[in-house]
Amino acid sequence: MMSIRSFKKGLSKALHHWEKKQYDVALSDVEELLKSWPGNAQLHILWANLVQLQEDPTYSLAEVKKALQRTADLDPNSPAGNIELGHYLDAVEDNPQAASKVFSEGIRSARQLLIDGLLGQARAFVQLDKRQEAFECLMESLYLANIAYSSEDGKSTTSAPDILLRDRAGRILAFQLKGPFAIKIEDLLRELFPKRSA
Repeated sequence: MMSIRSFKKGLSKALHHWEKKQYDVALSDVEELLKSWPGNAQLHILWANLVQLQEDPTYSLAEVKKALQRTADLDPNSPAGNIELGHYLDAVEDNPQAASKVFSEGIRSARQLLIDGLLGQARAFVQLDKRQEAFECLMESLYLANIAYSSEDGKSTTSAPDILLRDRAGRILAFQLKGPFAIKIEDLLRELFPKRSA
């Protein structure tokens, strides 16, 4: 297996060739990287994209689809594989129903990553005593979590809210704590509003 430094150098070379529209050379660079890094989902995405850009393709579209499906399998928590597969299904296979399904999975993964990142950023802001910035991150994560988990169990969401907060515009927003981030959100609320009743 090549070193990380060699990997970065090889990837940089492939991307440089892609930028210069030297797709065959870039594809060869990516194939060389895949020999040492066969489990790298991003390389499979690059490979699939480069095959589609070739003027005289050396691989079939079925192989492109298989590489994109492999990407989603290799890194199921990353939205990139499903989003690329969605584009392929929509543009190449003209299958909007299948594309919609994999786009939904990519969006779900992206939303989870964003919520986790926002909550992490909020905690860092709390430690830096930047309470307003922490509150803004928390509000955005609450909004996204509310979208992601408000009706995921299929039950009515008309029960009383767990949280009432006022946003910058003065609107009162109601949220229910659901999903995998509920505990992190509750912990942040305690730090931001220590007098709030639990």
